[in-house]
Amino acid sequence: MEYSMTSRSFTGNPSQIIVEQLVASGIKHLFYNPGSREARFFDSLHSNPNIHGVIGLHEGTVTAMAGGYAQVATQPAVMSVHLGAGLAQSLGQMINVWAAMLPVVTITFVGDTGSYADRITLDLGHNVGPTSIGAPFMKANWTVIEPEGLATAVERAIKVSMTPPVGPVHIAAFDRVLGPDPITTNIIEGPPSQAIAGYPSDTDVESLAEILHNAKRPMIYVGDGVNKSGGERLLASVAEHFGANVASMWGDLRGVSVAHPLHCGYFRQPVIDLQPDVIVAVGVRHGGSGTATDFELFESADKLAAVGPDVEIFENIPDLDMLVMADETRTLQRLLELANREYESNAYDERRNDALAAASRLRNQRRVGLQSVKEIPGYVRPLALLDAVDNGLENLGGGIITTEQFAVPLEDVLEKPDGGNNIYIRPAGGSEGYGMGAVLGAKMAAPDKPVVGIVGDGSVYYSDSAFWSAAHHEIPVLYVVPNNGAYGIVAGAFDGANGVMKDTGEYAGVALEGIDIVDLARSFGVEGRRIDDESKISEAVNEGLDKVEREGRPLVLDVQLPLGLPRGGRPAKTETFRDMV
Repeated sequence: MEYSMTSRSFTGNPSQIIVEQLVASGIKHLFYNPGSREARFFDSLHSNPNIHGVIGLHEGTVTAMAGGYAQVATQPAVMSVHLGAGLAQSLGQMINVWAAMLPVVTITFVGDTGSYADRITLDLGHNVGPTSIGAPFMKANWTVIEPEGLATAVERAIKVSMTPPVGPVHIAAFDRVLGPDPITTNIIEGPPSQAIAGYPSDTDVESLAEILHNAKRPMIYVGDGVNKSGGERLLASVAEHFGANVASMWGDLRGVSVAHPLHCGYFRQPVIDLQPDVIVAVGVRHGGSGTATDFELFESADKLAAVGPDVEIFENIPDLDMLVMADETRTLQRLLELANREYESNAYDERRNDALAAASRLRNQRRVGLQSVKEIPGYVRPLALLDAVDNGLENLGGGIITTEQFAVPLEDVLEKPDGGNNIYIRPAGGSEGYGMGAVLGAKMAAPDKPVVGIVGDGSVYYSDSAFWSAAHHEIPVLYVVPNNGAYGIVAGAFDGANGVMKDTGEYAGVALEGIDIVDLARSFGVEGRRIDDESKISEAVNEGLDKVEREGRPLVLDVQLPLGLPRGGRPAKTETFRDMV
């Protein structure tokens, strides 16, 4: 890390100090839901022209916007929610931020429940501290009681969020520090210096190269640490050089583009199918389902290696033969330099061709299994929608697709040379509703790129107020809703339970009937269009992208997919009030 800290004296009230330090730290947006007890803070935010407030009507949307921004920018996002109640409301989406280990700084203001009354409206109870309920989802937490320390606390939080292991942090300040009286303190100038893990040793690089050289069926298991360190292109080049297949951890489609010809999809099925003898995990925080089978996927490998900057990279991959604690990009740079110098790429031609064929076969199997062969009148099949969005953005020179749904899997996009120009983003945590706000944060982070948010109908209903944020701030994104009228992933689990629902074919609690997404979006100020003719989906996507970019406003396409219940299933009869009393 390079240390180059300069500071300047600043006089203002504590709210102005917080905002001034955010600006000095390079923060351009604050994602927030306003609250009455922080009135001076929001007045200071509004009156400073160098930072912009982005409002969410619900704290879940605020968190998702911050998360989407951090995912695309790979830089800190800052958010603020109202007191203990607002923090609690945000946690349903904070689990996505935490699972993806995103550099999101949360600022809350809290009341004093100890000096006088121990019960304050909207605050946490006096038996816990002001950071307690958020702590399971945070890398670090601080409570600030002195206004003179606010600038230091803000700068520190931003710095820590970006230091490996990257992750969300929380500052809780007692609201009584937000008084009207000016104080003088030091503002720390410039974005905080970012800590980058070191270079690998020459011996480690040589050993990695030898492992890949001697492998028969190598697989590179790629995680989000690759794109966070800026190593996407380098890892793809290493895979191409050695003829290695690539598979992603859950939640990452960006470390190597899922459209790359060597990409096999998510880690589980490619390992089962290809039985790699060598697995090199780069920037991966492996997870499981909390069962004895969590580590079985590594058993086929004769050699296991892992690369990353902190212990989280290594803790869930047992029996590692090699651990390289170093920055992913720096390791990949050294490895590629050595490979180009000492390992002829044409020596791996046969292995590379086999790897390309395997990746293509797995991709085609997924695509064939996703939908019916024939068109279905009145509906759009998933691949027609996926290809329309993917091709529409490619035709514009490339864009960003965020997703939060399972009906149209992004890992099933068609392969493209070098992975194409689109960037694919999905949440790591799986908590519903994230996609509605994440696409807005993504656009704020990449204002010059077209951005599409593919959001399932179930997720829309979790966080529909994000439509208001999109309309209010005129954020030009294209929402695409693959509307299968059901919580499809839950219905599949009900089917797998092999109980009464499967026997009767009637599925309860998962059909989403009687909601018009176009009308819903319109009520928040977003124009929409319903698409139920597959022959028109490409035209609708292209027109939508053109309108969003040309007119600078959001738009939603409500795309009718076949009903998302198991084959032959139907919604169970709804129990009404009269049935239940």
